Amino acid sequence: MSLIDPTSLSHLRARFPRKPGRLRHHLAAESLLSYPALAQAARTLPRQHVARRVHNASNGEAFRVLDSDAHLANAIAAGGAGSGWIMLRSIEQLPAYRALLERLLGEIAPVIGSATEALRNFKGFVFICAPGAHTPYHFDAEYSILFQIAGDKVLAAYPPAPPFLDLARREAYHRTGQNLLEWKHHYAALGEQHTLARGDALFVPYAAPHWIQAGFKPSISLSVTWQSRKSRAIADALSLNPLLRRVGLPAYDPVAQPSAPLLRAAVSRAAQRIGLV
Repeated sequence: MSLIDPTSLSHLRARFPRKPGRLRHHLAAESLLSYPALAQAARTLPRQHVARRVHNASNGEAFRVLDSDAHLANAIAAGGAGSGWIMLRSIEQLPAYRALLERLLGEIAPVIGSATEALRNFKGFVFICAPGAHTPYHFDAEYSILFQIAGDKVLAAYPPAPPFLDLARREAYHRTGQNLLEWKHHYAALGEQHTLARGDALFVPYAAPHWIQAGFKPSISLSVTWQSRKSRAIADALSLNPLLRRVGLPAYDPVAQPSAPLLRAAVSRAAQRIGLV
């Protein structure tokens, strides 16, 4: 049986890669995404790839990591994150999960490849959240699809452009890795909100700011992320901007120049090799 409902691929095709697109999937019955299997995955992954964060940070607040004396696998095995927010990062390190992600991405590859060329550098993240857990307003410099496995969530997505995301924040991310964004209260009415129940999934465009709120039941979500030739070129071109400004040349802005900045990216990689960037 397909992991993704084939009838929902047409909706993704109509929206990809610039707008959020909904899908239906059959992953809720996948044993690898059950609490016992995820607890075992947490024990197998490197300890630094299993993290707990505050579950009640508001948009614009610090989304800090919480220390834990007990292994978080114990909380997962007990049926959830209690009052927390637990992430299993880079689950593609585990062969069974890598095979699952490859199968999943294989089913959407015809849609992805027709718009952005072949996907590359895919990763998998599992989020195990207490009721009401909140992921603050942020952006990810990658394409992603969030698959809801248990419980429900609301995801509000915004265009990757001012005022929601400015050039300075995009450049800063490629220096620091910091992806939390400043929140302004009037944004609440401007996001494109999607309620995701068990069996729903949502494609989130490259660099699109968003926040996520879990519902009244414990939640399990799988996020699959990837890069493309264009997205890697954008990252390299943004990294070159500070150098260009220092020598009086115009900086690259993905909003003003939406085509892939392949020449700038090549210059950036050369500058990185000799230590100029």
